[in-house]
Amino acid sequence: MNAGPPPVSVRMLRPSPALNGLIDAYYIVETFGPMQDHYLAGPGNIRFAPRGEWILTVDGYSGPAAERAALFGPTDRSGMFGPTGAGMLLGAGLTPVGWAHLFDVSADSLSNDVCELADVIGREEADAIAGAIDAASDDAAIAAALDGWLVARMQSRRAPDPRIAMVHHALLDVPEDVAAFAAAANVSERTLRRLCLKAFGFPSKALLRQKRFQRTLERVRGVLDKPLTGLIDDGYFDQAHFNRDFRDYMGMSPTEYFNSPREIMRRSADVRRDLNGAGLQGLHPAAADRISATK
Repeated sequence: MNAGPPPVSVRMLRPSPALNGLIDAYYIVETFGPMQDHYLAGPGNIRFAPRGEWILTVDGYSGPAAERAALFGPTDRSGMFGPTGAGMLLGAGLTPVGWAHLFDVSADSLSNDVCELADVIGREEADAIAGAIDAASDDAAIAAALDGWLVARMQSRRAPDPRIAMVHHALLDVPEDVAAFAAAANVSERTLRRLCLKAFGFPSKALLRQKRFQRTLERVRGVLDKPLTGLIDDGYFDQAHFNRDFRDYMGMSPTEYFNSPREIMRRSADVRRDLNGAGLQGLHPAAADRISATK
């Protein structure tokens, strides 16, 4: 018996090299019926919903994930999202430098929140890029529309504080505490906190905890039938410590999460891993060469 077509297609494309360090990937999610999946903690995103109705449920809120064009702030908690039927959701994953370069709003003012893109960039510009995406005939045309808009926006704005990139690189180098984090970024702890709130959405200590969790989530990926001692981050005392963090971030146990269908996010992680080397947004710097991946 044939298994039939998959219920969802996930594709990712690398943005223009001009956007290196600002956008980590463009992603396109196309579903063929209603479904729900987990919305993971991570950096901010620009999202468009050219087809279908997508619902986001988090912290007691349940409503459209992106009626047409939306800016999602960085998150430190999980929620649920999915279409009510066949649909398409696409977007651009922002790096902290990208957030600071492309938008005036401080990331912490939108942490765990979402707003209409028009509220940040103006109705005319938001309608123009949403219309260009609606008119795109295929994935390459969608990527070209996003490239054209984002490159033009980048070139029209002043470059952000260069220390944000230094903070980002320091965070990826796995500092053991805030003092080491600040030293690696060559800034004071007070300046580090200010830069983290502005571009990452959360204080420096919270970011270290979040990245520790994400690194372990990336390593574990569902290998729950084996001891996790060699997989959990060195910042955890033991597996019970990781399990507590998992419940804090995800609202469930690791076993409950990895036993759930995860039709969208499982494919997204596989495709992102093929594209950028890590399955979760925020665990890698953006690279320059344009390739695509699909699952």
